[in-house]
Amino acid sequence: MLNNIQSEIFKESIKLALREDLEPYGDITSLAFKDHWTSENLKLKVTARQSAGIMSGLQFASWVYSYLCPEIKITAKKQNSESFKPWDELIEIEGSIDCILKGERIFLNLLQRAISIATYTNQFVKIIEPSSSKILDTRKTTPCWRELEKAAIRDGGGFNHRYNLATGILIKDNHIAALGGDIELALKLAIQKAPYLTKIEIEIDSLEQLEKILNLPVKLRPDIVLLDNFALENLEKALKLIDSSLLTEVSGGVSLNNIKQIASLKPDFISIGSLTQNAPAIDIGLDFLL
Repeated sequence: MLNNIQSEIFKESIKLALREDLEPYGDITSLAFKDHWTSENLKLKVTARQSAGIMSGLQFASWVYSYLCPEIKITAKKQNSESFKPWDELIEIEGSIDCILKGERIFLNLLQRAISIATYTNQFVKIIEPSSSKILDTRKTTPCWRELEKAAIRDGGGFNHRYNLATGILIKDNHIAALGGDIELALKLAIQKAPYLTKIEIEIDSLEQLEKILNLPVKLRPDIVLLDNFALENLEKALKLIDSSLLTEVSGGVSLNNIKQIASLKPDFISIGSLTQNAPAIDIGLDFLL
């Protein structure tokens, strides 16, 4: 069911993007040339420009032409999660030049976004190899593009955290504050109300909060402890205090510069908001295939 919801939301965002780019009069530049094309059907290629990267987003970008012109033929030269070099050909597109040009910008925007996230994620993954820690995304995604962005994380070698607020219980600092700072009450209520087989995670930001959790009866403990914005010294202390009965996640201020140090402390998961917030853009372009 969730997969259907994800796809419906994303497909609606593509339809709106097409309206944004084409209404009210369509592609008036191409319309001016329509009767003078040298050929109505042409073959074009999507090429990586000056950067290497990780392929991603093909199936999502293809939906653009499913709406505009289903007869457009799209051939992948690189598959999702496959690496590419500068100037490699990634995709071939064949069909009506009018249709191809109408969807070109949105098609490339989706691909570029996915490729950029997959490539950036893969940098983190490679730095910590062969660590047992897993790189996770967050919900800091572009509104309505979450399905594409979380798929890109997987293509880059990362893993997905909960998809949305309906797919996991994560007790955050604001929840605890709204309950008067009572961690035990927060966990008790979450356990009582959690749907069957739902994992419960709690976010803490101090060793004092961790000690409260570790002193609780086993039946009130969470499944996962999220150590948020811990200084490296305190992070090391916290991870040593937690036994194997609890999974551990680290978040806050994780970068390419400190990810190796964090992974060396062996948390189970490291979540990184910048994977979707700050992924550097990978330049790609659409050109005639000569």
